Amino acid sequence: MSESPVYNESGDTISGYKLSSRDDQYVSDSVRKIVFLVNHVVIDMCICIFGIVGNCTNIRVFVKQGLQKSVNLSLCAMSFSDLVGLVFQVWHNFCLNPYLELVDWPVDFMQIQVLTGGCPNVAMTRITGWITMYITMERCLSVLMPLKIRRIVTFKRTAVILVFCYLINLSVFVPLYAADYMDWIYNPSVNRTKLGVARYGNSATIGLVMNVGHFYLSVLSFLFVVIFTAVLVVALKKKTKWRLGATSDREQHEALTSRDNKVVGMVIMVAIVLILCYSPGVLCSIVEICIAEFTLNSKLENLYHVVWSTMYGAKNSVIGDLGL
Repeated sequence: MSESPVYNESGDTISGYKLSSRDDQYVSDSVRKIVFLVNHVVIDMCICIFGIVGNCTNIRVFVKQGLQKSVNLSLCAMSFSDLVGLVFQVWHNFCLNPYLELVDWPVDFMQIQVLTGGCPNVAMTRITGWITMYITMERCLSVLMPLKIRRIVTFKRTAVILVFCYLINLSVFVPLYAADYMDWIYNPSVNRTKLGVARYGNSATIGLVMNVGHFYLSVLSFLFVVIFTAVLVVALKKKTKWRLGATSDREQHEALTSRDNKVVGMVIMVAIVLILCYSPGVLCSIVEICIAEFTLNSKLENLYHVVWSTMYGAKNSVIGDLGL
């Protein structure tokens, strides 16, 4: 086991973690605390509670309908991943409460929040995106090959694909959890030892691996969602045109057009929501790869926190508004 990490006299390093001086931050600590309080403790916490209730209701409905159907199984798996992600996010929001600094607890919540709340939430969110990609593909195939869809999309194949979606997204975090561990860290500024996070390996290398994995897995999911959505919209419009030409009943024309327009609108909305959710995270990952200081425990640490917090709050607000 490696040596227990400690602060040096100036408080600049913790077992390989290089911490910047608070005087050279582009965003002050007070601004960061205000952003955390508003975005995480107030806004995001309310959205998470609403989402937890909604996902629990959805899972109950899907279980009652039966998970033997591949569609119900996919939707239930997506609701479950979203539910688990929201539970982790509630804990994450709690850790980011700036008033916890005033409480004399033997835990450094700002250090443990990434490992115990942030990363699990990101993993579950990305799993939700991959399952959304699969559901969109399934809908696309059902329109393109309606007579073969039941032979192509079976219960067993769906179960295997869903397990794959979970495993591939969770595997990206193996290097992080293999390198990081919980340990007691002495902080001379408060003259006490608190539970924090230390690291065995190289922080820059692990951060690069995480960002590259996050970038590619996120881009793949919403890129394929956009492709499947575009194909589905074109196929539905062609099928609608054919149906309108095959019948002369005006009322039936209007009913078919209205139904197809609703389907197209719903699919487009799902694609837009996914793109809005993933684009900020992908952009931040690109910035982290290009600018080494835009990360935790660096010169731009507070700016990093504020940007991620604001983007995450905006993402949840978009989902909440569209969901309503």
